[in-house]
Amino acid sequence: MKGPLFARPNLKWLLITALLLIVIDQLTTAVRSDPPQLSAQVVSPTYRASDAEIHKMVTYAIEHPSVETYTRVAVCYQNRGQLRRALLFLREADKAGQLYPED
Repeated sequence: MKGPLFARPNLKWLLITALLLIVIDQLTTAVRSDPPQLSAQVVSPTYRASDAEIHKMVTYAIEHPSVETYTRVAVCYQNRGQLRRALLFLREADKAGQLYPED
């Protein structure tokens, strides 16, 4: 042997192995994961969500804006009798529908 075994690693094979691992990872993992089902919290139309549940739904709606998430938050506020906030989130749902049209 001319020198230590790992003194000069073959960088080409290291790069090819890393790319192969990335490709395998991309092919085996799901392309698009399903968002958490926050609608399971709202069981009946008269269900009154707690402040913590509504806060969690609002943060999810801000991170993942869609008509459905904003409408769920508006329904929760409507069930609690806070109509002003319900109208605010219905307007946000309308804006999200214009910005992110669903197919």
